[in-house]
Amino acid sequence: MVLQKNYSAHESHDGNYTYNCNVCSEAITNPLCPFCLAEEIQAWLTLYPHLKEDIQSSLDDYLLNVNNSITNYGTICIKCNEDTASVCPYCFTEFVFKKLVAIDAGRLILKEFFEFFNFDLDHKGYTKFAEEIGVYS
Repeated sequence: MVLQKNYSAHESHDGNYTYNCNVCSEAITNPLCPFCLAEEIQAWLTLYPHLKEDIQSSLDDYLLNVNNSITNYGTICIKCNEDTASVCPYCFTEFVFKKLVAIDAGRLILKEFFEFFNFDLDHKGYTKFAEEIGVYS
């Protein structure tokens, strides 16, 4: 994960602000913070305790890195109402998906994760990888 040094909010022509992701620098259009999304993923992982053990430290490290790297806070999260949406759900779920692949989570689990947590809405990112490995069609 590479965090951008110049996290910023940009004022649009109508006076509203657009907050950019600290990882990809794209506008955050789904303001769900990685902390709330991690809670949902951890709840899902209770179905797979062995996976939770394998991936928990990676999730904790990612969130700690996000928390320590925030220079300006993000937009308001739609779940917790805190200004912690500084990483877009796409970047966070891509990280988790790739970790699940790396630990050989299995096709059924990857399909389920993809079904519940796919934020690659334009199908140009990790969806292509999921198609290649047969967990999305």
